[in-house]
Amino acid sequence: YSFCTLLELQKMDKIFCCRFTSGRYPQGRGKLTNTVIKETRSCCCNEEVGEDVDDWKEGWVSKFFYSFFDLALDLWSAFAVVLKYVCSAETLLALTTSVLSVLIYDRYGQRLSSDMSWTLVSFAVVFPLTMSITQAFVRRDDALKALATLRGLLFNIMSAHARWDWVGSDKMYNGRTAPTTKPFSSDKQHCIRSTHGLEAQALILNLCDAIRSYLLVPRKGRARHVYTSCGQEEAKWVEWAEEVGAENVTKLIGRLHGATEELKSKGLPPNEASRINQYLFFLTREWEVIRTLKEYRTPQAMRSFSRVVVHTLPMFYGPYFLHLSKGDTMTESNIVFACAFSGVITVFMCSLLLVQTSLENPFDTKSLDTVKVDVEMGRTRRLIQAAFDDVPNDWRDAPPELSAMSPSELSLNYRTAAKSCSEPTSTQMSGQLSTQMTSIL
Repeated sequence: YSFCTLLELQKMDKIFCCRFTSGRYPQGRGKLTNTVIKETRSCCCNEEVGEDVDDWKEGWVSKFFYSFFDLALDLWSAFAVVLKYVCSAETLLALTTSVLSVLIYDRYGQRLSSDMSWTLVSFAVVFPLTMSITQAFVRRDDALKALATLRGLLFNIMSAHARWDWVGSDKMYNGRTAPTTKPFSSDKQHCIRSTHGLEAQALILNLCDAIRSYLLVPRKGRARHVYTSCGQEEAKWVEWAEEVGAENVTKLIGRLHGATEELKSKGLPPNEASRINQYLFFLTREWEVIRTLKEYRTPQAMRSFSRVVVHTLPMFYGPYFLHLSKGDTMTESNIVFACAFSGVITVFMCSLLLVQTSLENPFDTKSLDTVKVDVEMGRTRRLIQAAFDDVPNDWRDAPPELSAMSPSELSLNYRTAAKSCSEPTSTQMSGQLSTQMTSIL
């Protein structure tokens, strides 16, 4: 079969099209064989594209311009991220303290001017903060792994309740529609209800919503939740919401056990029922891992110590900034530079503290680097829905057509596609491109 596939190489709005010729594709199933790239040409305007796809940017001038433009965008975005974390009340308080300490020492304590060492800052502030950030990031990765495992388990449980079949009364695998005979008995059982798969899907989707609601509950564990009356009241409400959310999830998992028992009562073999129960055990374990990551934090003492040091350290390092202003001879006057340098150091340390705080809750919706709960649970819901919608299809059927999708929806890897186009005898393609070719054939 010969066909023309539009590859939108999403880089500088360059669009290419590759003509592929593949070998016979028997009965619309199997894998592509003897795939050869015949030629590369433009599909939309019928213009020839250069043989060397790597040179699709005209000249080194355009390459430099585009790379400089990308660099400018990256720098602008980096500054935007920094401002997102720096612009806070805590940074403003720390900055005010650092500047005032320099001015107070310049006014009342000039004889205290001294060249101090920064070793204390390294061990008392930077090292604990970087370790806390590393621990918080590891917890974020653990949460992602637990959510991925949970998604896979929900998919397999959905498939088991909607697809798994067993031997019916006529000795064929139609136990869902034909009555089965109990072992060692001639009594026939009623076949399972036709709505069992739909009910299992609804139960699993409700479980996804319950997990999402639980993960979006505000988190307790701050020092104010222990040592202040209003914080204690806030912690009580958070604990109540967490308990209600966790209880709802636990009940829904228990109902999945009930759905498995219904399959057993209609003839599902014990070994397959045991496998579903094992999936549910793994699901419960991953849920408890997620719950632990949600409710427990990194060491409170280390976080409190870092916050106190960040806000009080400029008061003790005022003599150093005064020395920086007056110089060794105490005759110079660079108080503006000293205040600016003190402010920069304080903002840097406060930024580390704010980054650590933002990663503290791996399910925080306001941080850039935490788990996107809505995205992950929405992906899980779509996976479950897709699994259920595909139940009526036979496993021998060809996958759904992707040819009607727009090139942007296919999200092809432009580097892999360009490399394939530049090698006429290459048979290596990106996985998504191979999937697209398979569906079209």
